[in-house]
Order: sequence, then structure tokens, then C-alpha cells
Amino acid sequence: MKNSSRLQSSTLFCAAACTLLALSACGGEAGSPDAVAVESLGQGLAACTPQPQPVVLATASSQQAAAFAAKYAIDGVSTTRWSSNTAADQSLTLDLGKLINVSGLNINWQTAYSKAFRIERSSDAATWSPVIASASGATAKGLQSITLSTVTRYLRIHSTQATSWGNVSIVDLTVIGTVDSDCGNLLNGPWLYTSADFSPVLDPATTYAISGNRIDFKYSGKSFLVTGSGISGAHFTQPVSVVQSGSYRLRLDVSNSTGASTAVFWASISGAVSPTEFLGIDGLSNPSGTIDFTVSSAPGSNPVIELINKPITVFPGVGVQDFTVTATLTKTN
Repeated sequence: MKNSSRLQSSTLFCAAACTLLALSACGGEAGSPDAVAVESLGQGLAACTPQPQPVVLATASSQQAAAFAAKYAIDGVSTTRWSSNTAADQSLTLDLGKLINVSGLNINWQTAYSKAFRIERSSDAATWSPVIASASGATAKGLQSITLSTVTRYLRIHSTQATSWGNVSIVDLTVIGTVDSDCGNLLNGPWLYTSADFSPVLDPATTYAISGNRIDFKYSGKSFLVTGSGISGAHFTQPVSVVQSGSYRLRLDVSNSTGASTAVFWASISGAVSPTEFLGIDGLSNPSGTIDFTVSSAPGSNPVIELINKPITVFPGVGVQDFTVTATLTKTN
């Protein structure tokens, strides 16, 4: 397995660790350019902290009556609720209005809770894929908090087993997450190609192009063989502009996908525990994915993030894969 080196140094970016209440520690005075920069950074990090996200619209597979419509599950009022009819299969669909990095879902079940359900996501409210294929159903009325990790506009709670009441009812719910556009990209500068575990060795001039945080992969009509074991593929590194201890999220967006539909990725960041598995994202129907990191100590004076792509078409045979991946690293606490 290839990991980025864990660089140890006492050099930190002071402004990233300060708030307006501690300006003196960074040598800034209220109203000074340094103070304004610190305030702006603090606001940016606050925007990247997972928090309740608005739900634009809620729709349901059914409703018991007009007084129990889907909209009452998102109105924030504890005396109203959504309640379905008594059919076995029921669902509540949430439109978040835009792409959200969803990290959690809090459901306040009424007495008629769901004993078994799944959480699904969609980019168009038509084609759905599982976020949690089989969630632990509620065991009683009241709050159930569910941890998620997905980038999506639409979420759906799909109940498959009701209680003896026969229907499903939710008093209210809250979606927890962050919005990428409100978070600064902590990647600093273009990627650098470092190596590839392929045979024959890939020709960088014809295989990929790098532009800022974007990498264009082009495996067209070529035969490749993966020669490495474990974390193998095409390796890229990039400096990270602001890193301190805390939680970080790497978001990958795939577009312009042709040929084989699946691309898999692995990433590491200095000072954090690396993932043990590849992240699979489908450029045709599942174009976004995220990897979460916890940096437990200062990553050093020259922190880097490494991204590895291992296309499924590099095994013996002819590769036809062509896609673009764009990366965004944000701080989430």
C-alpha cells in the first residue's frame, strides 16, 4: 500500500487556528487586514461545519389525510406530522434544492414508526441508489439519529416494514450536512503525476492532462496490466494550503465519462489515517463521492494529499475509459 509520508513539523498556519477572540495570539488587531483575514477564514470554516440544511420540498408515496401531508414532516412543528396510509411499502422524498454533503439524518418517529427501511439518494428524483441499503429500524417512537456520508440533492426514506399500526408516521426530521460552495478548497495548485503501477508504463502525454484541481484521464484502445498490489494505479499528489488537526472531506466529481462506467479512487492526506478501501464512483449514474479524514496532529510544514486512480479497464484487455475527475478538499469542523 502506498501512503503519503507523515511529515512532522511545528510549522502551522496560525490564522487557521485563530478566532476573533484570540487575535492577539496571531498578532492582529481588530480592523486590521490580518484581523479581517482571520474573521473571513473563521466564517469560512464555520460554514463548513455540518449543520441542519433546509429541505425545499417533501413528497410522499401516500398520506393518511390532508392533515398528514408530507410537508408536515419538514415544518419544524412538533404538533404536526406526516402519516402514510396502511400499504406495506411507503416512502418520504426530500428535495434539498442543491447538492449537499449529507453527514446525518435525524428522524423523529411518531408511534407508527418504521421497523425496517433504507435510505436512498438521487440526482434527479427518478433514478435511486442506496446510501444505506438496510437501516436499523426504529424500536420505539422518538428521535433516531443516522450517520450518512453522501453527496446528493434528493434523499428518500423507504420504509418496508411498519408496526402493528400498519402505517408510517414522522413528526419531523432534520438533514445534517455542508454545502461545498460555502467551503474553501484547501487544495493548493495543480496535481503532480508521480507514478503508475501499470505495464507497459503509461505515457503521461497521451494518457492524462492536469489542469488545476482537475485530471482528465484518457485510456482509449490501449492494453494495460496492473502490476502493483494493494493500493495501485496512477498516483498524483498535490500540496494542501491549510491543514491543522480536525476533520476534512475530499469530494470527487466525475464527468465526461465514456467507455467503462466505473472509476475507483483512493486518497491519503498527511497526518491522517488513510482509507482501507477504494472509493467507487460511477461517471454515468453516481458521479460524486467523498472520503473523510481525521487529522489528529499537525501534518508538518509541507502537507500533501495523494490521489490514486485505478480504472477497471487497466486489466488485461483493451481500455476505452475516458473521464474527468475534479477534487475539492474542505474542513468540516
